[in-house]
Amino acid sequence: MDPLRSPESIRSYFIEQIKDYAIFATDTKGLIATWNTGCERIKGYPEAEIIGQFYGILHPDEYQQAGLPQRELELALKNGSYESEDWRKRKDDSLFWASVTLTPIFSAGGEHIGYTKITGNITKQKELQDQLAQRQEEALEQKNNELQITNRDLENFIYSASHDLKSPILNIEGLPKALERQLNGTVSQPETIGKIYEMLYNSVNRFKSTIGDFTQVARISKESTEDVAYIPVAEVLREVLSDLHPQLEEAGAQIAVKLDRESVQFSRKNLKSILYNLLSNAVKYRSPDRQLCVKIDSQVQEDYRELVVEDNGLGIDMLQEE
Repeated sequence: MDPLRSPESIRSYFIEQIKDYAIFATDTKGLIATWNTGCERIKGYPEAEIIGQFYGILHPDEYQQAGLPQRELELALKNGSYESEDWRKRKDDSLFWASVTLTPIFSAGGEHIGYTKITGNITKQKELQDQLAQRQEEALEQKNNELQITNRDLENFIYSASHDLKSPILNIEGLPKALERQLNGTVSQPETIGKIYEMLYNSVNRFKSTIGDFTQVARISKESTEDVAYIPVAEVLREVLSDLHPQLEEAGAQIAVKLDRESVQFSRKNLKSILYNLLSNAVKYRSPDRQLCVKIDSQVQEDYRELVVEDNGLGIDMLQEE
């Protein structure tokens, strides 16, 4: 090392000649005291023009009006430094996206004597990040559009399939009746034949009910998309019970409801769909050996609300579950 050059002077030359970062120092009030080559290159002010000015001049006008520069000084002194990525202003009033570090400096005796400020121009990085975010947003939007198209296709298929199935189901329903008329009084075991007819009619009715469920679920799903909001569960349940009233009445269902008046933060459409499926399944898979009983209850579990729908139907065969 050149003995004529002190470490302090070398550090000074080093900082002054850095071109890719704006490095300057201020006094305790934020008045600019030093200005390196990078400052002039990035910010556009020559040293003679900027020395002695409040460093807030390098902020956008609205930031200055809001008192942000002074706030930065206070936060840096309080926390030991202030770091951010934000807009900064050049001499020609153009803006650039900057990485900023503001650090208080102290004397050997611990006295606060000013601040150092390091600013990097990261506009290109921000532009790349914005482009990436835009592409991700466009990809997400495209995926959402594809999902909407798929949902529409599925809904159309459900309606079409339900319509196409109604005709053969009606034919199947009519054939046992025709056969019954033809065999009336000619069979040796009418009780056995009667049970077979009953089983056929029950199967056809369940098939018709399943088709009706498809169209009902499709109708609920086709409703316009809605934001999550506070939804009164009791009100939505009344709508579902009203929609399912014919099936519930035919099944002789006993419904026990224990709900408070509180609301849940959820999608009304989705909540209605869930309740509809649970209750229609309770009717569909009820036990022939006992009256259908459905209990609907809500319980508070710590920081969430639990909705319970319980029925005494056939349940799930554990062998089939495997």
